[in-house]
Amino acid sequence: MKQILSLIFCVGIFCACNDPQQADKPLNQSPELIQQFKPLINGVWVKKDYIKKVKKSKSPLAAVERGTGITVLHIDTTKMRGDSISVPTVWNNHEANQITLKFEPGRNTTTIVLGKDELSYKLKNKDTTLIIYHYDEATKETSTAQYVKAMANQSEEAPAYAMNYMINQAILSGNYEGTNAVGKPVKAKFSDDGKVTGLPGLNRYFVQNDLVADPDRSHDEIIFNINSKEQKSYSFIINKKTLNLYDDAEHIQSNKPSYTLKRKRD
Repeated sequence: MKQILSLIFCVGIFCACNDPQQADKPLNQSPELIQQFKPLINGVWVKKDYIKKVKKSKSPLAAVERGTGITVLHIDTTKMRGDSISVPTVWNNHEANQITLKFEPGRNTTTIVLGKDELSYKLKNKDTTLIIYHYDEATKETSTAQYVKAMANQSEEAPAYAMNYMINQAILSGNYEGTNAVGKPVKAKFSDDGKVTGLPGLNRYFVQNDLVADPDRSHDEIIFNINSKEQKSYSFIINKKTLNLYDDAEHIQSNKPSYTLKRKRD
């Protein structure tokens, strides 16, 4: 009798272990993934190779080929619901969208699910870089894009503001001295947050980086006092530390800048 009971018990264990419903049920890894990722991914992130190209060329126009796909993502971990977060993004420096970040394992243990893509990170000298992996079903190839933190600001305007901030910091922010079109001395200051002083009637600036909205533009552009009656646009060229502002393309061709400003050493 004991042998029969033992046999039934062993058969029961074998059947339970081979029950498809039991074998296919995934382990819940969300708590561990949340603990691993959450302290590192909070903030507003911008596409690394785009900003790097802007800084090197001193021209958003020259970096346009790198300003594709997700260019900004805003991860606010305080808005987590369950094991996921709705992430505001900017695509092609033009279109705002929302994608869902899920604290679920991707194709391997180092990634989590971000929309149709996957998200990971790397650490170097206490600096975090986010990495988005995109898998192409057609070609069976995986491409990557890296992102650096622009700021920890969690306001609704943060995604658009972050890209402007990083571009300003990369190529324009600083103190300048120079002259206007008639040779009058000018002292101006451009700040990281888009404020300007020293240029008569102008107090805010925006470096145009949305080439979807203006695809035929032939020169880089700064828009002052945007969305106001005093709005004024200049084409610009930066040569080493000299910033030249031009009224239009014709003045560029004739080399007649409205302002010639040389950045001073900090």
